[in-house]
Amino acid sequence: MSSEALPTNGDVPTTKVTSGASLILKSLLAADITHLFVNLGSDHPAFLAAFGSKEFADRIRIFTAPNEMNALSAASGFAQVTGRPAAVLVHVECGTLGLAGAIHNVSKGRIPVMILAGTVPVTMEGELPGSRNEYIHWIQDVPDQRAIVRQYMRYEHEIRRPHNAAQLVLRAVQFMMSEPRGPAYLVASRETLEETIAVPSELADSCNVTLNGALEPSGLMSSAAVDLANKLLAAERPLIVTSYSGRSPAGFNALLRLAELLAIAVHDNAPIYNNFPTTSSFLHQGHQWNGGGQLPALAEADVVVVVDADVPWIGAQSRPKPGTTIYHLDSDPLKETTTLWSLPCTKRWKVDSAVALTQIADAVVANEQFTATTTKSRIDERRSHLAARFAEREARLRAAEAVPLPDRPLTVPYVMARLREATAGVNVVGLNESTTNLGNVADHFGHNKPLSLIGSGGGALGWYSGAAVGAILGLRDDVARQSSPVATAQEDPLIVAFTGDGTWLFGVPSCAYWMAAKYNTPFVTIIWNNGGWASPKNACLRIHPEVARPAAANGAKSVPSLSDDLMVALTPSPAFGKIAEGAANAWWATIRDSSEVDASLEKAIQVVREEKRCALVEVVIPNI
Repeated sequence: MSSEALPTNGDVPTTKVTSGASLILKSLLAADITHLFVNLGSDHPAFLAAFGSKEFADRIRIFTAPNEMNALSAASGFAQVTGRPAAVLVHVECGTLGLAGAIHNVSKGRIPVMILAGTVPVTMEGELPGSRNEYIHWIQDVPDQRAIVRQYMRYEHEIRRPHNAAQLVLRAVQFMMSEPRGPAYLVASRETLEETIAVPSELADSCNVTLNGALEPSGLMSSAAVDLANKLLAAERPLIVTSYSGRSPAGFNALLRLAELLAIAVHDNAPIYNNFPTTSSFLHQGHQWNGGGQLPALAEADVVVVVDADVPWIGAQSRPKPGTTIYHLDSDPLKETTTLWSLPCTKRWKVDSAVALTQIADAVVANEQFTATTTKSRIDERRSHLAARFAEREARLRAAEAVPLPDRPLTVPYVMARLREATAGVNVVGLNESTTNLGNVADHFGHNKPLSLIGSGGGALGWYSGAAVGAILGLRDDVARQSSPVATAQEDPLIVAFTGDGTWLFGVPSCAYWMAAKYNTPFVTIIWNNGGWASPKNACLRIHPEVARPAAANGAKSVPSLSDDLMVALTPSPAFGKIAEGAANAWWATIRDSSEVDASLEKAIQVVREEKRCALVEVVIPNI
């Protein structure tokens, strides 16, 4: 069929003839998706032709990712720091499987990313352009490719004809960007990507991005905001628990304002983002993941407001006292992708926390009880109480940062303290995938600004490396979008990725560091090398303490053979630095003694900031 005879959407005059692949790219751009991470295959000739035509040059930026998990982690890092989605393009069901645990992370982390994949050709006798002509097209044919990721997606579908590519891309973006946010997955056969159609000169309303946007952020009914304000004004020991309200600067600032108005204690439980200032506000009660025992602020609270938290507490280690009044504000209060979940509470609302917390704060200020003498006295007493507790906690943290005694191993708190000193005055964004040292990094990082310490959002390890590349690209793009010439001259924030030795390997470092070198996105990696995977060992010992053996005589490390027997040892240790050096000419150092820390950290920062190369610092801490 000639291009002139193709359908033209009724009587609407047509202009340019274009392919299904080009229409998908145009639709991404219309939705302000400008960064595309690709791992290409035999299903993508139409995309390659579009790339080669230069039609999208300087409009959509395309990045080769040698590993699919790195690609999706990069898209995740970009979306997390900008709030805007990125996209990935992968090869049929093989590339979809290659996305691996990053699928889990973007789903559980509610991170908006567009995942595109081809399918094998749906014809095999040359009936259509793109028909099967390679043996692999039969091998890669599976009954339901979309089923691989269906349960993790906010939206998934197949683009069967290019005629509705724009509608389906925009519908996917609607779901991705509406709360609770998350990923979308679209597939298209090679024939669909190759098919050319005449594009109408006038867009149908269903193809107009301004008419097909995401849901507007929603807040509380005014009566609910007033009711919550009343409860917080009357509370003796109110507490806010959160894990991802800081996913936007607006959410971070709204929480800070409300907490400071009434001197409300704030606790981060299993945080994905930094949600509250940790050193400049005495209201912060610290961080908790696994362990740590009963949180005092939770035990004494009479009113608890849970805000954007998947696991506000683990009942086996910390819980509210009986009779505590609990409220729940969340973009995903039902935890729609978690089958077993419960938070008994008085009331719960599906809201954008930035909007809802602002409403509550406004209702507090408007309430005549806010300026009452009894209320002021209660707030003042609470300030004194929380300030004293904060001072005690700060003293414990500073003590933990002491220089290790001679012949004693390095500690994570000490290295973090020296890193704080080395980066004083530098805009640092930390990516925390430290597994068993998540708390140590969060406690000693000293983060007071929004989006300065970020986690993966899920439990699939290896996010840090691709996320570092994507985060740098995203932060750089945010600066470029600002109109101020001063802003565009700013230096990139320093990205520091914190990871354990086992997690580092999950991150496919050979591919990620290559990407960093190719796309000029250098970052510092700090590896906590404890000789293995501590998390599964700790999980075993919590349930089977009889497996434990006596500590070594010097108290520095456990008997090595236990980790070997449990199959969690990572010995002999890989040459982490040499892998990074081979992939991207990265600078690296291994430190075992406190005398080596300052020089190594300073050199790593200098290499990234001035030489524009990745730097890796392996910190040897006690073996598990």
